[in-house]
Amino acid sequence: MDLARHTSRRLFEEHIAVIALLERFGQALARLDGAPPANDPVWSQLLPQLAAAIEHEISGHFALEETQLFPLLRASGSGELAGLLLEEHGRIREVSQPLLGLLKLARAGHLDAGGWQSLRRLGLELVERLSSHAQMEQGSLVPMVDELLDEETDMEIWNNYVN
Repeated sequence: MDLARHTSRRLFEEHIAVIALLERFGQALARLDGAPPANDPVWSQLLPQLAAAIEHEISGHFALEETQLFPLLRASGSGELAGLLLEEHGRIREVSQPLLGLLKLARAGHLDAGGWQSLRRLGLELVERLSSHAQMEQGSLVPMVDELLDEETDMEIWNNYVN
């Protein structure tokens, strides 16, 4: 996708990264039967990456969209899309919050078999919801933002986001 604005390129790159991570997470969850062995290399690498990615999605990426981009969509007449994406953010947060707690327990080695079952269930739900959401934004939000932003507004949003 040929994008002219820093903000839209950053959104695009973050979507690609989270989709790839969610694919790996989904594959690991599909193989999960009970708790993985202690120090399992796949889970040892995946757990901190997931926690960091989920926290970034909720605190950084979603906040950028909700505070900076959705108002632009509404002002341009695309309030229905902004409303839909905002609603999806809420559903993703509902799954993410308890999942983050389980990921932290798993990283500390304090997750029992029931906890791993909950992690698997919530994880699969997150994979479905967030992957679908990121793909929808790739096809709708990212190109629209690239078109809506002028250079000055793009730089202002970009500088606030990266700092």
